[in-house]
Amino acid sequence: MDLFIEDEHYFGVDLGNSGIRLVELKLIHDKPTLVTYGDIELPFGLMSSDAPADQARVSEVLKKLVADARVSTKNVVAGLPASKVFASVVKLPKMADNEIAHTIRFQADKYIPMPLDQVKLDFFRITQDKEAEEIEVLLVATPTSVANKYLNIFQQAGLELMALDINAIAQSRSMVPNADIDVVVVEFASLTTDMGLISAGVPGLIRSVNVGAKSLIRVTSQNLGLDEAQAEQFVRKFGLTQTKLEGQVYRSMKPLLDNVVEEIKRSMEFFYQSNPGRKVEKVVITGGPASIPEMPVYLANALGLPVEMGNPWQKISYATEFTDRLSGMALSYSTAVGLALRNMV
Repeated sequence: MDLFIEDEHYFGVDLGNSGIRLVELKLIHDKPTLVTYGDIELPFGLMSSDAPADQARVSEVLKKLVADARVSTKNVVAGLPASKVFASVVKLPKMADNEIAHTIRFQADKYIPMPLDQVKLDFFRITQDKEAEEIEVLLVATPTSVANKYLNIFQQAGLELMALDINAIAQSRSMVPNADIDVVVVEFASLTTDMGLISAGVPGLIRSVNVGAKSLIRVTSQNLGLDEAQAEQFVRKFGLTQTKLEGQVYRSMKPLLDNVVEEIKRSMEFFYQSNPGRKVEKVVITGGPASIPEMPVYLANALGLPVEMGNPWQKISYATEFTDRLSGMALSYSTAVGLALRNMV
């Protein structure tokens, strides 16, 4: 969702519920190269608040991070989680790309549950066959109030918000190879699990489920009679291993994770109905809970698909001495890297 004409150089910022992450890249010899990166914690829930005082606090934290990381530009591309976006697949008659933008505005009110003068719209062409008599377009929209909130936060931090991207699309940019394959990207965030079905590099579906790290910890706390700090330690240590603690942690989290699995399955089925012959080849997972013991194995068995941990640094050039450090932070930097890669890959 472009707000202004983009400058050729910017950095990516991921504003999360529990922290902020940024990545700055530059093209050097046609290769995206790491210039700087950084992260900083946010008081949980601060980013969810619409109060002006809380937005000002987020701006101050962001300003400090940018200074500490020594970012060389004030131009920013920021990400929006799927929970802040309305997304729907729209069918249109065959037309050129430059006609879609005009046509989509007359169709959007059928799919967006808000007055169109209160949202910002964008779209992605799903159907790549130029000769198809009917095409599918992914229509996405975010409330203008959300866009204005982000704009306000960055302006108060002394930065220029050049565009808003969607986290799932940014993640696919950083973690999915440039190939004609279908991949489901799943991000386990603090409050939600967001997913995007990426078909040959183009977003086909975007979904969000109200299951996140906090709910997994909370249900473990309740079932095992632990405080949440202890429950978090148990989740991180034992995860979905059924042989540890008699499988109590596994059984606590399983119903919530089954909801995630079912939503992934429904999303794939919906996509296949309109795209016969396509096939999801793998699932790429990211976010903190992706590192829970046995999570990839659990999802692979439940979905019948290969599941791999995302690596957002795979397309980035950086000094070899950073390899271990960056690898250890891979699951938390997928969005920020993907935002910084916009228009580079």
